[in-house]
Amino acid sequence: MSSTAHPFVVRYKKNDGSQHTLQLHAANRKEARIVAMETNAYVRRYPTSEASILLAA
Repeated sequence: MSSTAHPFVVRYKKNDGSQHTLQLHAANRKEARIVAMETNAYVRRYPTSEASILLAA
């Protein structure tokens, strides 16, 4: 199994309805979710705010 980092886009929605994106590098989607929670206070506090985790082209 390869542990090469790939670019991911994590989209999340705040309570006011605004949508935001995070661009980060991770080995897979599970790790991308963890990295998003480690680097963004809102996602850390509200982990179910994540709308999608997409592999960037």
